[in-house]
Amino acid sequence: MFAYVGNGAYCYANSTSMLLDSIGEQVSPSLIEVLSGVGLGAVWFDVDNMMYFSNGIPHLGVSKALDILGFTYNECSGTDENGMVEQISEELRKNPIMLGPLDMGFLSYMPNHQYLHGCDHYVLAFWLEDGWVRLHDPAGYPYATLPVSDLIDASKTNRLQYRFYPSDLAFHYWAAPMRQRQRTSNDLYREAVLYFREVYLNADRIALEHGWKTGINAITALQRHVQGEKIDPGLQGHLTHFAFQVGARRALNYSEFFQSENPKLSELKLMQSEMFGSCHSLAVRGDYHGLGEAVRRLGEFEQQFRECLFSE
Repeated sequence: MFAYVGNGAYCYANSTSMLLDSIGEQVSPSLIEVLSGVGLGAVWFDVDNMMYFSNGIPHLGVSKALDILGFTYNECSGTDENGMVEQISEELRKNPIMLGPLDMGFLSYMPNHQYLHGCDHYVLAFWLEDGWVRLHDPAGYPYATLPVSDLIDASKTNRLQYRFYPSDLAFHYWAAPMRQRQRTSNDLYREAVLYFREVYLNADRIALEHGWKTGINAITALQRHVQGEKIDPGLQGHLTHFAFQVGARRALNYSEFFQSENPKLSELKLMQSEMFGSCHSLAVRGDYHGLGEAVRRLGEFEQQFRECLFSE
């Protein structure tokens, strides 16, 4: 296994790491990403032929990661934007806060924000004055400024494409983390495995209610589209600019996490990471025959990982 150090779409993990750093706690984004459980499993939405290699819900996963790591924190959300700005302003007088999920289409400091509507994002905010919010955006924008009016629009979840999110949030944030317990690597492993099983089971339940496909069924749906060369531009862009590359990094981080406590799970995630990388390269080249076979193998590794996880 070779460590990867570099860029990646770890917005909530990076923002959580910055929030913890504000109280002098250094926790790597890679560990936070793993403990969030977001990168486990897969889901296929028939309504728009969209694939996510994820079963977790990011804002719930962040809170669970903080719990497992031994932190308490203030978490606040609401379905009414009235009073939101005053509440956030009051909180920022005391602490930085982590905001999200946000709709990237309204983050106007991003040069290409108008093409990102529906994509979810997370940032660390630390100042609000005269109608502007100053924040660190882990997508490459330190000390960015955002009009409060754009923050209000960005905070609404009704346009987000990832359908596991609730559609009625008007704002959501975390603040004031505080360490309550020191955790060993074995503590983290034991609690994480129990939570990871919950992620899978909860996703299966929600998917059944809505008619979505999860796990091997989701990956098989993607395989059929690939082999039939029925990939529309939206799915093609999602796979080549996000899904496969972030899937490879997430799987590698899971492999590293499991290495000392469960070599079998670690090996399965390493093989999955390599296959995600192959999928990305094949998709960019437009080799749909090769991609179909790689996606099939990806599904096999996913099924084996889940079975091994639940047999522990």
